[in-house]
Amino acid sequence: MTDASALAPFRLDEGCESDPSHCLYFVEMDQVADVFEEHDAEGNGHGWEGLAESPVHSRMPESADKIHFGSESDTFVVTSPDLKALTELAVLLHSAFHNRELLSHYIQTADPRFLDR
Repeated sequence: MTDASALAPFRLDEGCESDPSHCLYFVEMDQVADVFEEHDAEGNGHGWEGLAESPVHSRMPESADKIHFGSESDTFVVTSPDLKALTELAVLLHSAFHNRELLSHYIQTADPRFLDR
């Protein structure tokens, strides 16, 4: 079980035996939307999805086919049967959310195939 406060504002819901899929999501994007705007990127669910897809493919390529994105404009959502991969992504995104300089770096270096700027 993951400590929910350790990943805030992201939430990681772990599956159970009857539903082994895990879900990472968050909705509190307004707090850092200005960082996305500084780089001409959308700070909504789709923007966070693009931001997340880039490191999944560059840093976690072995997990790319296990992570499934399903964000909406007002909610970032990603699911996976692989709790370890989802937790790794959650930690990376949590760090960026709480460090504006790091978030800015991730936006600037995100693969444009995933994050439009």
